[in-house]
Amino acid sequence: MSVRKLKKSYISCVGYFKSCKNNKQLAFDSILERECFYYLEFDDEVISYEEQPFTMYYELNGSKTRYTPDILVTYRNASQKLYEVKYQDEIDSDEELQHKLSILKDEVPAQKQMSFEVLTDLMLNDTYMKNCTFLYKYAFLQKNDDLATKISDVIKNQNAPISIKALLESITTVQNEQLKVIPYLWHEVFKNSSLINMDEKITMSSVIYQGEYNE
Repeated sequence: MSVRKLKKSYISCVGYFKSCKNNKQLAFDSILERECFYYLEFDDEVISYEEQPFTMYYELNGSKTRYTPDILVTYRNASQKLYEVKYQDEIDSDEELQHKLSILKDEVPAQKQMSFEVLTDLMLNDTYMKNCTFLYKYAFLQKNDDLATKISDVIKNQNAPISIKALLESITTVQNEQLKVIPYLWHEVFKNSSLINMDEKITMSSVIYQGEYNE
């Protein structure tokens, strides 16, 4: 259970993230933490994750110091990893922070028997993250079995890569009907992000690859 209690802040972005993977709300206190949540939602190797899972103590400059990791991630292979989330510029400009992180890289694994990593903004591809944010808008659509079946049938039966636009037109050429279908098409891509190249900006011209399609 998270030890975090959010307080209003006028210098950072705080709020709650509705996690599809965890089926609950998670608190974040920076834009970068929220970006990390998006990233973890799309990582197929991640089973679950939680924010600020516990507090521990360690020695820093001769004093007992409290530390709470930002994120605990559980992977499909049953391993777990703890992450500290920081902007790289913040690390580069703060020698005390650099010293603290250097100690934590040894102290956290020693105390918790888990891997520990500092995750920075430079590790998150900008285009990939924008695609994650875009697709996540369609994560919680109300069920429509008829449209979901039509979309999945087209994807499963295609013999070659097909653009989003062409796939949509293969279902209906009526514009008003297309407007009803497209959210569910994006939802299908959200559920199966391997269908599309997430490292290129998603547009109507983006290509769907059947790959290992899972309904």
